[in-house]
Amino acid sequence: MLAILMRRLGRDVRGNIAILFAILLVPLAIAIGAGVDYGHAVQIRTSLQNTVDSAALSGASAYISPSAESTAQTLAQSYVTKGLAALPSNVTVNSTTVTPGTQGSGNNTAYTMHVSATVTMPTTFTSFYQKSITITVSATATNPVVTATFDTGSFVSYACDLNQIYWYVVPADGGVPDASAMNLLWSNNDANPPSQVSFNVAASAKIGFAMENTTGGRDPNLGGCNYGNTMYGAQPGDTQWLYSSMQPPSKYYNIAPGGTNTGTHATYETDQDCALVVEQGTYNKGKGTWTYPPAPQNKCFSTSGHSEDAYNQGHNTFCYNCRSGPKMSAEMTNAAPSCSQLNGVSYQYDWNDMGANVDNLNYGNDMQYSFSCSGGAGSGNGTSTTSVTLTN
Repeated sequence: MLAILMRRLGRDVRGNIAILFAILLVPLAIAIGAGVDYGHAVQIRTSLQNTVDSAALSGASAYISPSAESTAQTLAQSYVTKGLAALPSNVTVNSTTVTPGTQGSGNNTAYTMHVSATVTMPTTFTSFYQKSITITVSATATNPVVTATFDTGSFVSYACDLNQIYWYVVPADGGVPDASAMNLLWSNNDANPPSQVSFNVAASAKIGFAMENTTGGRDPNLGGCNYGNTMYGAQPGDTQWLYSSMQPPSKYYNIAPGGTNTGTHATYETDQDCALVVEQGTYNKGKGTWTYPPAPQNKCFSTSGHSEDAYNQGHNTFCYNCRSGPKMSAEMTNAAPSCSQLNGVSYQYDWNDMGANVDNLNYGNDMQYSFSCSGGAGSGNGTSTTSVTLTN
């Protein structure tokens, strides 16, 4: 009798467990389904956040001046459009905003780009109580206005030619800058040219330098002289332009800013850099000073490094294809950098104006200066960085 009772009790317990498991299966399924839906939502949010982050950074990087606001906004919007197009087809875009702006004023200005997006993702396993999940993300990137410094140190010009140095923001297409973009920094036709000039610029703006060279055009009272035609055929009074944003800088030697032909009689090489060498400095923390390698001499630098020309001063001749050497790109590293790209490092620019009857290619004799940037700090950007950054 006892054995029969125990068998019946066992069957009842197994039945109760089955019923209890069936009851628990429903919330367990709901929990698993919710996990799948919310996991999907996390993936959508991550993708969407990456989109607005990239849009804000790209837009802020292009926002280098008030006149660039529309272009920067359009660029940021294109990133948003591309990112949203990559989302699953069942995701509904509710709204997007791309808003350029500024912080601070004057020298403490920073350009900003704010991007936000809201989408709705339908649920699958939890649709009986939650039809969809709304996802909202945003990002703001800041492009600080920083201080750029041009420093000639102890350089003294002994050139007969008139040489003047300008800075400009490199055009988006990488071509010859407009005349209105040119900012005069230094001239050897000035009895007391400045040894240091600082200017404010957006951290992401690429800065180029141009040398305006006029054959024999310097004031004789300051050291100018008429030595006749240059080895490139430039006649006294002819003007040539060398642009650091070009490789080589002589690529458009007969084109002045704005696109006007200078009418020079010169014929420059446009496949070799015989004009500019840019060298990275080394910072001495103890002295708080920068030092630079000596400028290479008597060379031109080609794209391949295998068609370098070397000038033999003793024999007054050039040696063509006589040896391999550094490539043009290596000698012009950061010839037209943004302050973000410099990242706190100073570079020295050694120019050769490509003049004289025989151009001896003495880099740094015609113009030599260092270029560096320092981060701004103030109400505008509230940071000491020289980089475009995400602030939220």
